Amino acid sequence: MGCGPRVLKGWVNIDLRYEPYEKYLKYYTDEFYPSAIRGGREDFFAIDIIKTGLPLPDCSVDAIFHEDFIEHLDQKEQIMFLAETLRVLKRGAIHRVNTPNLIDSMHRNSNFSQGLAGVYTREWTDHGHRNVLSPGQLTELACMVGYAEVSFAERDRSRCAFIPREYRPDPADRPKGGNIFADLVA
Repeated sequence: MGCGPRVLKGWVNIDLRYEPYEKYLKYYTDEFYPSAIRGGREDFFAIDIIKTGLPLPDCSVDAIFHEDFIEHLDQKEQIMFLAETLRVLKRGAIHRVNTPNLIDSMHRNSNFSQGLAGVYTREWTDHGHRNVLSPGQLTELACMVGYAEVSFAERDRSRCAFIPREYRPDPADRPKGGNIFADLVA
């Protein structure tokens, strides 16, 4: 979901439009995007999940993966997205979420004793984020829509063997602890 230019071979890669990876080689090096896993246009599907849903049967998907995607949805869209992904996942399947951590970002960058002037707002203004989550908020949303369990693990430590090596967060963009890594269990 929200694959951007990192289209993975053997996956149903979904985003709003196709982006050739060649423009992004400074980010998508062979370390994180080797030719063995690079997909092409045939692996890509332009779908606006919030408007149309997923053209997949109920309980038909083995795994869902996205990194730095869900924070670009507003709260209503996040609930709709989680409900739709749960609908298509097989029971017991994993939905891997990799997203910025609101609490970490605020602790690192804000000085709340200064009031408005001390609140770090660049999490939204610089990155186009619409609703940045904390681990607690992600857990509450996932459980509310019906996910059976939410577990947190480090980068590249998903319970699902299908999940590829995680690229985000880029060390130049955010520190190691700056993202939430969660497995939502259908």
